[in-house]
Amino acid sequence: MNIVKFKFREPHITHLSNPISKNHEKKIIFFSKLELTSILSLYSRQVAKGLWKDYALDNQNGTAIFSIFRHTHDKPIYRIVKKKLKGLKKKNEFLIIKDAQIINKSSELLLALSKFEKKISIMRY
Repeated sequence: MNIVKFKFREPHITHLSNPISKNHEKKIIFFSKLELTSILSLYSRQVAKGLWKDYALDNQNGTAIFSIFRHTHDKPIYRIVKKKLKGLKKKNEFLIIKDAQIINKSSELLLALSKFEKKISIMRY
């Protein structure tokens, strides 16, 4: 009678769930939870007013883009873009773009979004 012993070994797991190389990971930029909360808060106020209808999130060429649409099948009326400043590790730049023109630019998101806030002024008669 022969006795056969089987050796169990752990399967070799390749990183199929994350095929991005470490050099490419540094180029990915995304909105943080706080930034996305402030953008969605502005978005919900504008939807309640009936000005905006749809949005999209995108990530292209080292930028994070939040596109805002008036109609679902239309081109975006505004794009909120987050990009990393060259040479500075943790500094970001936020742009508000309308029809390929930069209408507001800031290193802080809330300052860039202040363009959408309605300014109240007192008028004298």
